[in-house]
Amino acid sequence: MASITDVSERKIRPIYEAIEISNYKSALTQCNKLLKKQPEALILKALKGLILERTGKTEEALQLCSQVKEKKPFDEPILQALTMVYRPLGKHDEIVQLYENAVRQNPNNEELANHWFMALVRNNDYKGQQQAGLKLHKTFKVNKYLFWSIMSLVLQAENAPESQSTIFISLAERMMIKAVSEERMKTTEEVHLYMIILLKQNKFKEALEVLENLKVDLAQKCENDTEMIHIRNDLLLKTGNWIKAIDASKSSLEVNADDWKAYLIYIDSIFHIIESDEKDENGESLNKKLNLDDAREFLYSLQNKESQSNDAKRGPFLAELELEKRVVSIKKEIKPAKEIETLVIEYIRKFGEKSSCFEDLKPYLKDFSLETSKKFIEEFKASIDNNCEDEKLKIRNIQKNINVYKLERYLGLLSDINESDAIAYVDKLWKSYEDALQYGSNLLDTENQYGDDFVILASHILIDLYNKKGQNSFLYHAIFLLDNALHKSKYNFQFKLLLIRLYRALGIILEPLELYKSMDIKHVQLDTMSHYVCERSSSFAIYEDAIQACYDTLPIYRNNDVETPEMIVQAYKYATFSKIQEFIQFRKELDNSLQKILIDREIIRLEFLTMSKDFKNIMEYLEKEIDTSDLNYDDSFCTSRYDNRDFVVMNNYNSSQSKTVEEDTRVSPKLDNTWLKIFSIVPQIFKVMHNNNNIDSLIPLIEELENSVKLENKEGLGITLEERHIGKTVASLGRLYVTFKEVQRGQKESVEKLSKIIDEIISALKDTFTKEFSEIKLQELSWKHMYRFSTFIETCNYIIVANKIVNEMINVKNKKSGNKELAQMLQALSTSVKQNLESTKKQLNDLNEKIKNGNDDLLSHIKSENNCTEFCKNDENLQLIKGILADKVSLSWKSSIESMIQAIEFRI
Repeated sequence: MASITDVSERKIRPIYEAIEISNYKSALTQCNKLLKKQPEALILKALKGLILERTGKTEEALQLCSQVKEKKPFDEPILQALTMVYRPLGKHDEIVQLYENAVRQNPNNEELANHWFMALVRNNDYKGQQQAGLKLHKTFKVNKYLFWSIMSLVLQAENAPESQSTIFISLAERMMIKAVSEERMKTTEEVHLYMIILLKQNKFKEALEVLENLKVDLAQKCENDTEMIHIRNDLLLKTGNWIKAIDASKSSLEVNADDWKAYLIYIDSIFHIIESDEKDENGESLNKKLNLDDAREFLYSLQNKESQSNDAKRGPFLAELELEKRVVSIKKEIKPAKEIETLVIEYIRKFGEKSSCFEDLKPYLKDFSLETSKKFIEEFKASIDNNCEDEKLKIRNIQKNINVYKLERYLGLLSDINESDAIAYVDKLWKSYEDALQYGSNLLDTENQYGDDFVILASHILIDLYNKKGQNSFLYHAIFLLDNALHKSKYNFQFKLLLIRLYRALGIILEPLELYKSMDIKHVQLDTMSHYVCERSSSFAIYEDAIQACYDTLPIYRNNDVETPEMIVQAYKYATFSKIQEFIQFRKELDNSLQKILIDREIIRLEFLTMSKDFKNIMEYLEKEIDTSDLNYDDSFCTSRYDNRDFVVMNNYNSSQSKTVEEDTRVSPKLDNTWLKIFSIVPQIFKVMHNNNNIDSLIPLIEELENSVKLENKEGLGITLEERHIGKTVASLGRLYVTFKEVQRGQKESVEKLSKIIDEIISALKDTFTKEFSEIKLQELSWKHMYRFSTFIETCNYIIVANKIVNEMINVKNKKSGNKELAQMLQALSTSVKQNLESTKKQLNDLNEKIKNGNDDLLSHIKSENNCTEFCKNDENLQLIKGILADKVSLSWKSSIESMIQAIEFRI
């Protein structure tokens, strides 16, 4: 081996240095130069493979690496170079084999053995991990390897059928018992592993016994571990040790008065005793040992301690609210020491200046009557000293006033407000925001202004008015306020999210895309937040930008394949067993993300539209880019997706009986499995038609698509009527293709059937033509119009592509009358589509002319509404408003409409 890998470090160091600084051209030149002299040097071949992989020459790189791998190297530099090629390509199997071979040749090399185990970890090979862990423990006599093996058994149990799962977890428990008896369990993480095993089997009593019988030094370590304390307290609750649970949670709270988990265990235990008639081991009723006043006194003692602090913790005061709420809810003869309303007021007086105050109190306000709510708000307002001179107190009062408005909205005190009063309320909120600006002059650019939530609240009122009245002017007013405030709080993501939704509601996409980019969404947020711009991004016909926005989301899924396994590796390396399952679940949720699949289908939908400008291009796209094996849509696939989309990130102060702001600003239903099915089947139908495959493979696709778009399909809540029509049209095009094939086979009766299908497609197209949009006024223009136009063009596009595919199958030189008749039918369909597209083009051209000269009229209309905000009336804001209408509204409208006109021109 040495003879073919012996290259001096001095010679190869420049290659490493060139790779380090990404100078791959120089690295390759030096590598090739040395390979001429030593063509069998494995290290040089491995490094060349790495360089080729980094420069995108994947196939060549893998061929070289395969040559090196066949020699079964065990030198670390060679193994590392090969690993650096295989890992980013997701070829973890190759790395496993690489290190497995190396360990066989050098079984006493502990570092190589560790690399082998970690390769198995990256490959999700739990069985291999378990066996490797045992082998490492047997060879090197290090305890952590035994626990690696046990952890791997747990993972096998979690990923096996129920019958096998029981066997694996039982084996893990036996191995753990043996490890404890041999005094191998030394760390809290190893105890945590034992807890994982027992809790998975619901062996709560046994788990508690383990914790209560630890060796002194290990018990002390666990007593200082917050997570282990929570586990023990929870076990006391689950095993019915109510008195012990009370004592343990009290001990936790004396150390940390903000430990909410401990409060819940404390209160749960108290009320379990109150509501049951359980006895202790001596037959004495537990009720006699418990005095509710003692519980109150304990909380009061914690409150008194916190009251002496300049930064009092909220926990003891919220816990009192929780305790008395439970007293009220059990409806026995027990009465609360204080009314909930009184406790809420006391809490507000103490913590009303905290931004968390509103969220803290929400669970305790749900049963407030209208009169109680009004009284409560008046008392809150009365507690605010608006005449104070101290600047710090004034800043605190800003947050108190914000909380007043939030609570007022949440309690439903604004539900019956009329339009003029609502606008006056908006003006009042805006005035409060402007008054607060003077106190934020020294804030950093990255910080939000103290009064930003006044603007959010004002926007919510305007959104209410829009939903009641249906007038776009209210959305414009909200946009003007938010856009102005965003100049002073450049990083306020709540402003940006709300603006994205409001702009989209008005049929505008360019500004939302810019706002989304400015949010600098990274990592897992690409999965949870991308739906705000990627969902139905085809609606606006800005195809290239929409495709790019979708592609910009994909790195999180690629990174998950590379980075998350490294997190799991690190957890094993440092024996952090409590995190391993968490990281594996994280990896699983991203691997099986619903949003990942939805974006993939939206990309295909967008690319199909852009490629269809040229028939040759769309045929190549169907041939090379559409892989039907990647377009799963069956029930088992759909139900195994994880919906990680975040629909609660937007601030919401609406009452619990109302829709959330996120729901109020959504222009279309949330994408669901029915949408996924439709836009998985559509490209597959065209793929089959393009390949001229047997119709037997097409019929099941057509039937599935027809079932998915039925109006009576109650599962299809995530699709629009327009998407149903797209699905119906493509299903009809599939039927057209099948019937045409039947005619080709000589089934003459299918000619009439073909004619009927074409007539149905033409009729359906006329029904969906946007004739009612001929007289659109700019003040009415919205997402609905852009969406109807874009989906109509998309429908026509599918018809054109299918028509051309079928036409290609007709031998135009063949003079048979049957073929002539078929060609005439297809020509009639083509003519109908072109006529509809011509009419749509005229509508779009007319609309574009209105937009070019319509900003002044639009502004006049917004300002001339009966109720116009003071902000809009103020001439000082005129330049900002005109800028928004010209640069953000009209520009996006024109871009969308001109793109649709261009799309039509390509097709006629």
